Amino acid sequence: MKEAIAQGACSKSGKASDWSTLAWMLFTPQGREFCEEKLFPSLRMWREIKDSIVGKHPINIDAGEIRVNNPKNIAVIGDTVANLTYSGTDTVYKLIVMHGGKARVRATNYAVLLVVKIGDDCEIEYNNDETARILT
Repeated sequence: MKEAIAQGACSKSGKASDWSTLAWMLFTPQGREFCEEKLFPSLRMWREIKDSIVGKHPINIDAGEIRVNNPKNIAVIGDTVANLTYSGTDTVYKLIVMHGGKARVRATNYAVLLVVKIGDDCEIEYNNDETARILT
C-alpha cells in the first residue's frame, strides 16, 4: 500500500487497510486508471499476495486455463488463459488483463464489455456476434 501511495495513488487508496481492499479497488474507475498508468501491482507483487486474495476477489493469478460465464468483474494475470463468455444486458462486464494474461472472449446477445489491457505482453481474442459492444 505504501508503494501505491508513493507512486501517486489517490487519497482514497489511503483508506485501504489490506491487500484485499486494494484488490477490490482494481475494479473501480480510479483504480483501473492508476494500475494502467503505473503497471501496478507488478507480477511479483500479485504472486506474493495471491494466497490472500484468490477466492475472495475475481482475480486469477497464474491460474492456468480457466472457463467462466458472465463474470461481472474478472482480472486475468500472469500464466492464466481465460475462456470467457458474455451474454445479455444485465451489467457492464469488466475484464482486466495484465502481466502476460490471455483472454479468449465470446460476446453475444447485446452484452457490453469494458476491457482494460495493462501492459504490452497481454493477448485478447474476440468472437463478437456483432450485437455485443466491446469497449477498450
